Amino acid sequence: MPEKIVIGSRGSKLALKQAEKVRELFEKEGYETEIKVIKTSGDTKKEKPLHEFKGIGAFVREIDLALKRGEIDVAVHSLKDVPTQRVEGTRISAVLERESPCDVFISRNGVKLTEIDEGSVVGTSSLRRRAMILKIRKDLRIENLRGNVDTRLRKLNEGLYDGIFLAEAGLIRLGIDKVIEYERLDPFTFIPSANQGIIAIATREEDNIAEFMNHKQTFREAMAERTVIKELGVGCAVPVGVYAKTEGRKIRLVCQILSEKGEVKASIDERINRDYSEDEIREIIRGVKASL
Repeated sequence: MPEKIVIGSRGSKLALKQAEKVRELFEKEGYETEIKVIKTSGDTKKEKPLHEFKGIGAFVREIDLALKRGEIDVAVHSLKDVPTQRVEGTRISAVLERESPCDVFISRNGVKLTEIDEGSVVGTSSLRRRAMILKIRKDLRIENLRGNVDTRLRKLNEGLYDGIFLAEAGLIRLGIDKVIEYERLDPFTFIPSANQGIIAIATREEDNIAEFMNHKQTFREAMAERTVIKELGVGCAVPVGVYAKTEGRKIRLVCQILSEKGEVKASIDERINRDYSEDEIREIIRGVKASL
């Protein structure tokens, strides 16, 4: 066990809030900690659309490589940014309880997505959100929007966009969910990115220093969503939403694969066993693949 646990994180305000949550959990157990900021390609290439970072983990890879080299002891990620294929020698050893899976819509005049004027300019860099928007409102103008939460809100307030889309979990972690008016979008209709709202802790394969903080229900749901993505063989270059929610003794698993124009190409809405096997999910996915 190292004398001091070095926690690797991106340097954005939101990423550091997430790292601080993990740091607090370690310190409650008596560990001394340090947060080390690592720049990722997603941070340095801010004008590049996210779907063009094919398979490399735009906000993840550099941090996981530092973990593999032993420069940090744990890495803190937004699990939705983590590719299903790990950097060799590392693993996701814990997840914190999910805060909110939902996307939110924020408009300059407080109207809902279904009410905003025809031709309004809305901002997102996500192919999934773009397709989900077009599924509901084909009459809107969608423009690329990247940057941290503060940057996106500033651009909205400056009038560059009539509405923007964010993850509710980010607003909660930044403590601004109570001071901003927004519309929470139903995750069974406007289906989120797999693992949205989940903080993940990665370690080297042989380490178990973070396992004490693992939230088991969230972990089961997260791994179900990741199995869907892995079996479909898709990433952020394909518009797909996946969401798993525990309902009693079952997990409701929903997924939609969309075209870039918002047409639904395939969908899933199934109940699986809470203690599912990956084979149970693979059987469902085989049927989806056959319809594509």
